[in-house]
Amino acid sequence: MSEKPKSTGKNRAIIDQVIQQIEHLPTLPQVVMRVLSMAESPKISAVELSKVLDQSLAAKVMKVANSAYYGGKGRKISSIHHAIMMIGFESVKEIILTTSFFHTLHDAKDVQALQPLWQHSLECALIAKRLAWMYRYDTLDEAYLSGLTHDIGRLVIQQYFPGQFEEIEERRKSGMDWLSAEKEVLELTHAEIGSKVAERWAFPPNLIDVIGHHHDCSWELNPALGKIIHYSDKFTFGEMNFSTLLESFSKAGMNCPSTWDSSDLASVEQILQEEMGKAKSMFHLAIDRNPRTNPSHSS
Repeated sequence: MSEKPKSTGKNRAIIDQVIQQIEHLPTLPQVVMRVLSMAESPKISAVELSKVLDQSLAAKVMKVANSAYYGGKGRKISSIHHAIMMIGFESVKEIILTTSFFHTLHDAKDVQALQPLWQHSLECALIAKRLAWMYRYDTLDEAYLSGLTHDIGRLVIQQYFPGQFEEIEERRKSGMDWLSAEKEVLELTHAEIGSKVAERWAFPPNLIDVIGHHHDCSWELNPALGKIIHYSDKFTFGEMNFSTLLESFSKAGMNCPSTWDSSDLASVEQILQEEMGKAKSMFHLAIDRNPRTNPSHSS
């Protein structure tokens, strides 16, 4: 059993470094918050959406929309308006949120090292959005963005504090759990760091709360969204299957529609598995600026 970590001047300096690094992180494009605000307006148009995109982001949306995953073979999408018609408004919003987030923090040198974390974040986003629909959460885009950014603290540690990241990994190899290892090395967990990043990005307070407590489940502002992210995280890590997922939600006081029968649930289970596959395809399209570096080309 490891000794309780002691607070030292060195650790205090590391905490200060982490906070300083967060202050220097690039800000998310305003389009992210605009897309979230659009969720409140069911009458938002393709024209209004296209106005909030810069040229680079619009080009990335076109690339993803024209991919084989979205049925790009045999036809060419040439505008945001066309993309919305062909793949749907919800899919276009997913692409915008994903590419905005990835491009803000993407370091081309570390694509391979960061791929598991990026892909898990995308898997969690897609599953969270489906679970939000399943459990009648009213803002699907909030669930998607929360899933996408819930582990942003891990990315900060891995990308900006590689020495401390290696120390954390060594402790984990010795049997220490992730959060305890982070606390011992940094005196901050990735969830705590993530909430500070979310504050830096001016996320709504309920999203900051969900990100900061996605492991300890002590949400104060939005327990419903907190449960969705918590169980999405566990499901995508393989810590629970579909049956235990349903059981966990039920014990937490959330139930799927009472009119659903076993065939409906089987369909949802299939959809969740398809979303996990979709995450892998979207990851390579969103993160990769140079097709020659796309790992999926060799698989």
